[in-house]
Amino acid sequence: MRSPCRALLILLALLTPLQAWAMDMRIEGQSVILSGAVDGSECTALGAILSDAAIRTVVLTNSGGGNARAGYCVGDLIRERGLSTVIRGRCASSCSRMWLGGIERTLEGPNSRVGLHGNYASSGGLLADAPHRLRSWIPQRAPHVDRALMEQWTSLPTNNWMMYFYNDRAELCEGRACTPLAGRNARNAGLATQ
Repeated sequence: MRSPCRALLILLALLTPLQAWAMDMRIEGQSVILSGAVDGSECTALGAILSDAAIRTVVLTNSGGGNARAGYCVGDLIRERGLSTVIRGRCASSCSRMWLGGIERTLEGPNSRVGLHGNYASSGGLLADAPHRLRSWIPQRAPHVDRALMEQWTSLPTNNWMMYFYNDRAELCEGRACTPLAGRNARNAGLATQ
């Protein structure tokens, strides 16, 4: 068993060089709060935290996403550990994969939202194999997902498009221009569990 001081030093060593560009990760009680851009180092860093702390919930906040592989990896790690996920604010793109890993998935408050779309090349265009991968991965984490909506968001043509889900509404956005999705929300789309 590691001593608390040694565990803290290991954690600081893992996180300190990454904070300039990776998601910020901090522990609050039995939760770990992740915020910011996803750069690809998150799975290793979160794995180290989960090895040394009694975490029950991963809170995702203010992330527009980033590295797709890291999103899948963190989502899988969260699911393997049986953790719940909560969104405070915005969690989009690869961050949404992290949130979908939660056994229980919630959005905190009226303005928190999860943004879903496909996986894109650096040019902004949809990667050819992205829709197939997402369509097989998402239902494994969210078995009640609305398949018709999933077909839409996994095939959005560029990374400028996003489908956002809130507790009480949903919308399809191209940039800042958004159109409501009548009668839809995170629960009835099969995404949030509460």
